[in-house]
Amino acid sequence: MKRQNQSQNPISVWTNSPIKGGIDHILLFITLCLVAIGIVMVYSSSNMLAYKLYNENSYHYLRMQLIACAIGLVSMFAASYFPYQYYHRYAKLILAVSLGGLLLVFSPIGHEVRSAGGIQFHRWVRIAGLQFQPVELTKLGLIIYVSHFLVSKPNQIRSFTRGVLPTILILSITFVLLYKQPDFGSAVLLSLSVFVLLFVGGARPSQIVLVVGIACFFVYSSIQDDAYKMQRIQGFLSSLKFPYEGHYQINRSINALALGGLFGAGIGNSVFKLFHLPYPHTDFIFAILGEELGFLGTIGIIALFMLLIWRGIYIARHTTEPFGCLIAIGISTLIGLQTIVNMGVVTGMLPTKGITLPFISYGGSSLLVSLFSVGVLLNISRDMSETVAGRAPLERIRINRNIAEVPPIRLKL
Repeated sequence: MKRQNQSQNPISVWTNSPIKGGIDHILLFITLCLVAIGIVMVYSSSNMLAYKLYNENSYHYLRMQLIACAIGLVSMFAASYFPYQYYHRYAKLILAVSLGGLLLVFSPIGHEVRSAGGIQFHRWVRIAGLQFQPVELTKLGLIIYVSHFLVSKPNQIRSFTRGVLPTILILSITFVLLYKQPDFGSAVLLSLSVFVLLFVGGARPSQIVLVVGIACFFVYSSIQDDAYKMQRIQGFLSSLKFPYEGHYQINRSINALALGGLFGAGIGNSVFKLFHLPYPHTDFIFAILGEELGFLGTIGIIALFMLLIWRGIYIARHTTEPFGCLIAIGISTLIGLQTIVNMGVVTGMLPTKGITLPFISYGGSSLLVSLFSVGVLLNISRDMSETVAGRAPLERIRINRNIAEVPPIRLKL
């Protein structure tokens, strides 16, 4: 009966590939908890701002977030059933689409935003009144491609010219496109995730250190001529030396966290969301969360993210295929780094950067792709087995050199 039910699954029929085991319910539960908290905090932190900006409609941001959440949950459900092995087959196409999306932001359908300081940002694509940030799709696309490359050429990855260099060239193209938007924060996060994949995939640590050193030199040189980025860095350094004379946003953020105390002021009772803290529903939503839920609330959120990352690594360690292992590591690393950077900025430990808090900050593109990525993790979790725990991805390749061929997609009418 169970085999018959699997064969009748619509995605299983469409891909002509049977669904294997069950999904990881712990990962699913943690994700749903974070999404639910995010919906509450988006409304709490944005209702007054929306009331002012959208003709007294305090539910504007909540409505948009709910729509993105609904689409994201559907995509997560679909991705949890869609065999992740197909991403291995079409990795190059996925990469091409991802890079094409980054180019679209400079096309006529690209949406330009100018900051108060006169900086032009090209980060969005607008079609029929809807906006999307292609960088969110690029994050997942590059992780899939790098995982595909590492699995396809396991004997060449320890060679700099045939293993590391081709990956770095693709990463460099992506980095330049993001830098031109400009979106330096996403470029750095994506680069760090790729370096982690290279290390886990078997590249020599000395080669990775060499590449990181060269990259840091070029980044430092480019920042020297960028007044906007230098102002951010100098403001951060000043806040470390003179905590009460540093960056305006950081000071307001830390004050909001301090005002929350141990138990917080309660949901909806934030003072700093009342136009005292810029971007209270996006970049600095963690500060509003700390003010309303207190120290215990922030510890609970941090614990949920730690559990999510642990579950992603657990899936990577126990999945049967190296390709799935690398994707799981890449997704977990990216979510973890993004969480660390956002919280680091809010607490004044890192320079101010426009990085959202996954699943919680307002933003349809981020929420949609994050939920889809979790769906990919859930599908990988169907292949978990205790027998492969602790083996590195390339060790699994040596055990089974021939990755199972995925049958071509056939639509059955």
